[in-house]
Amino acid sequence: CRLCFSNSLDKNLVKGKIVLCDTIRTNGIGALLAGAAGTVARDQDSIDYSSLFPLPASCFNLVDGRNIFQYVNSTSAPTATIFRSSEVNDSLAPYIISFSSRGPNPITPEIIK
Repeated sequence: CRLCFSNSLDKNLVKGKIVLCDTIRTNGIGALLAGAAGTVARDQDSIDYSSLFPLPASCFNLVDGRNIFQYVNSTSAPTATIFRSSEVNDSLAPYIISFSSRGPNPITPEIIK
């Protein structure tokens, strides 16, 4: 099931695997309940969309997601790897997500936003 809703995935097929879903709206719950190791989601809302997933997840826009989907369908045994998380501090990183604050507002500096 490409939408990955709860109880829509065959546990025998997805247990321990990374599941490709066509939406981030289910937040990986269906994949989690089916025993998946992780999820890859493609959705038009994947840019600047904050979402919590209960298992390792990667979200892609429709174009990149289409490339992943084509790869999955191009081989009988597609592979993917979940690596351990790591934290990288980059003081030169020029971008923040669009809905994030850049710090205290000069009008109300006592309120950190």
